[in-house]
Parts: sequence; structure tokens; C-alpha cells
Amino acid sequence: MGPRLGTAPSPREKWVLWVKGVTFNVTTIDTKRWTERVQKLCPGGQLPFLLYGTEVHTDTNEMEEFPEAVLCPPRYPKLAALNPESSTAGLDIFAKFSAYIKNSNSALNDNLEKGLLEALQVLDNYLTSPLPEEVDGTSAEDEGISQRKFLNGNELTLADCNLLPKLHIVQVVCKKYWGFTIPEAFPGVLGNRGRLHLKKRK
Repeated sequence: MGPRLGTAPSPREKWVLWVKGVTFNVTTIDTKRWTERVQKLCPGGQLPFLLYGTEVHTDTNEMEEFPEAVLCPPRYPKLAALNPESSTAGLDIFAKFSAYIKNSNSALNDNLEKGLLEALQVLDNYLTSPLPEEVDGTSAEDEGISQRKFLNGNELTLADCNLLPKLHIVQVVCKKYWGFTIPEAFPGVLGNRGRLHLKKRK
């Protein structure tokens, strides 16, 4: 039996399991009606938790690290990004987004939106710049724009599982409350999200 996730797991946890090709169940728990089994699984009442066989994990960091540590080759793929920069690309976007969306002083809106756009620009630059393995060291020609599909190549990695759910939140929430959408001037960011949706439909 695959892992079970008890109530409101983070998008990253679900994405990691999905990308690994793991069959898992998400069980919604009514916190007002604790069953005897749930009380035994997490006596402290800490939710969410991850149940794998008889193993129970309630620590958020452990829950996120567990699939990569235990669900590994040959049955499941490793998802760690080979390029360290891929894991930090877009790292400050969510902080810039939070400051922008929570702002109640309209006089600060333009500067906060500018900060978010600058963070998106940094990510777009990374996505459109060739990775080391895309560069032909014997060629004198400019390598141009990267042809990879995702942050670290043509396959999803932990870096994508961490960043893409946040980008989705940025796009949806900003559009709803501020009428802001990710500009077409960022083809790397928009293409990255679009290719993910195509992959999920397959």
C-alpha cells in the first residue's frame, strides 16, 4: 500500500508523490470527531501526518524528505536536481508575492509589484539561460535560449515540486485580488507552467 496523507498535505508533498509515480491516498480527518485509530496514529493531535505501512511521520520536514529518501530507484526515480542553482531559482518570489498581496497601503503597491516583477525576471533569466550540459564547449556560437522544459532539464525534479505550486498561487491570487498576471515578457516562467499542465493531462 502506498503512502497515506492525513488532512491538508502541502502541495509540494503531493507533487513529489505524483512525480515519482506513487499511488497514494489523501484522507480528510474531521478534527471534531477523532477516531480511535487516528488518536493512536498521532496522539498529540498533530496534523497532517504521513502514514507509510506502519510508519507515521508528523514532522513537516520529515514528510517532505521521506519520499525522496525511501521511495527510490529502481522502482521510483530520484528527483534531486543535479544543478544546485535549480533548487534556489525563484526562491524569493513567494516572499515578494506575500508582501505585495498583504499590503494595505496603496501608496506602496507600485514598489511592491516592481519587487515581484524583479523576482520573476530573475527566475525567467534562469529558465531561458542554457544549463551547463546544454552548452557546447567546442562551439564558438552563442548558445541562445535554453530548450529545456523545466528548471533542471526535461524532467520534473524536487526544485519544480517546490516552485511550481507557489507560482500557481501567485498567478491565481494576484489575478483575483489585484488584477495582476505574469507578463508575457517572461516566456520562461509562462512556458514552464504551461508545460506542467500538459504533462499533468497525459
